[in-house]
Amino acid sequence: MHLEIRRLSKAYGTAWALRDIDLQLRSGECVALLGPNGAGKTTLLKTLAGLIRPTSGEIFIEGAKRSGETARRARIGILAPGDHLYEQLTAAENLQLFLALYGGTKHGAIDDALAHVGLTDWAREYVGAFSSGMKCRLSIAKWQLLDPGLLLVDEPYGVLDGNGVDLLEEYLAKVCRGGGLVVLATHDVARAAALCSRAVILKRGRVVFDEPKRASWETFFSAVGEFAPRGEAWPS
Repeated sequence: MHLEIRRLSKAYGTAWALRDIDLQLRSGECVALLGPNGAGKTTLLKTLAGLIRPTSGEIFIEGAKRSGETARRARIGILAPGDHLYEQLTAAENLQLFLALYGGTKHGAIDDALAHVGLTDWAREYVGAFSSGMKCRLSIAKWQLLDPGLLLVDEPYGVLDGNGVDLLEEYLAKVCRGGGLVVLATHDVARAAALCSRAVILKRGRVVFDEPKRASWETFFSAVGEFAPRGEAWPS
């Protein structure tokens, strides 16, 4: 998976959420996408996922300009506490539906996926009754089944308990080991530093820092301190 972003910008009226983003992301990378509230992290993830149309700029997947077809081939996924799940369906029915939409027919895989995220006992329960943490676990199960080449993760830590965090990070590491690409937007700098191989920091819609992880990553922590406005919750 090779993802190239060229001069990507997004405006809402006269306000710019993203300005001239240039990035090249490659297979096996786990990229921490950091920045204060309003920096443009979620907008960038939604634009990469095709949920938002950019105002200008281009996105290339494996050298081909992004289209619906290239997105389907790459299996781009977005995992967030508010991930798209059907609340009027059960957990098992949600996974069956998503497998059908992606053309998958994995016998027994749904039961295995639910067991892996600790939702076996809730397989026949309606998702509308799930807590935010349970929904996030179900989203992990969903993307495990669909096997995305690019997984976009938006602020998952706040809704997961300790075991859920372990499940998530184990899965993200597995995606990268398998040649996938993960972009993780988070305010949890300590977890990002431990998990990710590269950091990108946004400020007011622009990239102000982009560096691979090094032995001490001193410049990363220096950059975090430099670009975090006073009063922000990050870093801790």
